[in-house]
Amino acid sequence: MNSKIIITIVIVVLVAAAVATHYYLNRPQEEGTPLVLDEEVTGGPEATKVLGETLLAKEGFEIILPPGWQEDAEPPYSILFMAVDGQEEISNQEINFRTNLTIKNDDLGIYQGLNNVQEYAVSIKESLTQAIPIIEFTEEKEETINGNAAYFIEIESTQEEIDFKTLLVFVEEADGTIWGLSFNAYQNAWSAYRNLFYQMARSFKPGE
Repeated sequence: MNSKIIITIVIVVLVAAAVATHYYLNRPQEEGTPLVLDEEVTGGPEATKVLGETLLAKEGFEIILPPGWQEDAEPPYSILFMAVDGQEEISNQEINFRTNLTIKNDDLGIYQGLNNVQEYAVSIKESLTQAIPIIEFTEEKEETINGNAAYFIEIESTQEEIDFKTLLVFVEEADGTIWGLSFNAYQNAWSAYRNLFYQMARSFKPGE
């Protein structure tokens, strides 16, 4: 049985659990079709982790997971998909946190006044500011991921006296579906994971 303690970055409807998780995972990573990314790698010289070549196909989307990452068979709340770095050494036994990814989708059409992924991201920032007392948005940018408009936000937050860093990525499909990807790590591990998170995000393909 998995026991989970969630330290929450609240994203209304979209990403219900984002930063810390108490895990004892038994399920191995699913195998898939090998792929090679052709996107430019993002990250500095301190970025040490690299992306593998395993394509994971789920209902509604595809994403490449690195070796050693494990899918959680019972993700919390209304999260569609959750995976953790199963090879990561646990440094805080009290919360047993592992670096993780959560994925959820939302319908842009149900929000009055929101017309695109950029405006949606602004509304999410406002929700996070209200929900988390110690939070800072350190970097934002627009991109295109596999033909879909996307918005990237890097976040630093302190929850339960622990410092976290999160990469939020919002991807908009032509039908108005918004996909939210939340990559979460300790702040002191960010330099090792940043490159990996951006590559994983850029491998995301909705609607498959």
